Amino acid sequence: MKALQGVDGHVEWVEAPSPACDVGQVRIRVAAAGLNRADLLQRAGLYPPPPGASEYLGLECSGVIVEVGAGASWQMGDRVCALLAGGGMAEEVVVDARHVLPVPEGLSLHEAAALPEVYATAWLNLFQLGGLRPGEKVLLHAGASGVGSAGIQLCKAFGSPCWVSVGSADRLAYCEALGASGGVVRGDDLEALNDFAPFDVVLDPVGANYAALNLKLLARDGRWVIIGLMGGRKADLDLALLLGKRIQLTGSTLRNRDDQFKADLLRDLHQQVWPLFSEGRLQPQLVGSYPVADAQSAFEELAGNQVSGKLVLVIDPTLV
Repeated sequence: MKALQGVDGHVEWVEAPSPACDVGQVRIRVAAAGLNRADLLQRAGLYPPPPGASEYLGLECSGVIVEVGAGASWQMGDRVCALLAGGGMAEEVVVDARHVLPVPEGLSLHEAAALPEVYATAWLNLFQLGGLRPGEKVLLHAGASGVGSAGIQLCKAFGSPCWVSVGSADRLAYCEALGASGGVVRGDDLEALNDFAPFDVVLDPVGANYAALNLKLLARDGRWVIIGLMGGRKADLDLALLLGKRIQLTGSTLRNRDDQFKADLLRDLHQQVWPLFSEGRLQPQLVGSYPVADAQSAFEELAGNQVSGKLVLVIDPTLV
């Protein structure tokens, strides 16, 4: 088979060994794979896969099951999408059957490729770790990103108003159209977020640059969940303020969680979130697709920080 590999800051479509399908696993013929910032980091050599995971790129994919290992409950020909620790940008992938979800009714395989990573991340960090309850206020930094787009829709669906910080007025309008109550543009005054504060939950992929501001914006007993470090890793915090407000500060990653954790998360996602796609209350924010032969262009577009929503790579154009 062929797979996409990061090499010295660019990507190459290379020959790769076909993985064996073991007990409890399924083999998926890949239709499309979602593109995430983690793939940019791995391409640059800054985010190696966890031990035992595929060295090839891709944390989510969609496709058709072509082999079922003993003990797996799926059937040959099932249309699915999957959460992966790596290897989704390939002609085929073998994955724990518990990390696979059905393609929601009414969605194409290309749309489904844009779902698992961002909805799993948003659900985990807002609702499971952040303990978000109906009516509580949320701040989503990088609100127009894939995770932000999912987070806005989930907040709306479950009754929690949310606000965003974004990179442009167009991206703010995009977020508001998805359901955000408002927000600020990064190049303007971020302090304007005080107009909407206090927030009960802050979902933060930025890190150091926004740390002091987040602490000021959070309500008493607020939850601050850090999922990325785009703005740096070291911050000077007023711990007295954190203590006085009883803030819960959580660092969260998904890729290196164990198989059982991911299985439990995907089961919850299937029960709580997946029905909302069929009801039309959630929609994949697929804004562009590239053939895998043009993967480098897709990576460059995402790296330009102008994408609102998700990009996917089409691996097999005959599967839709």
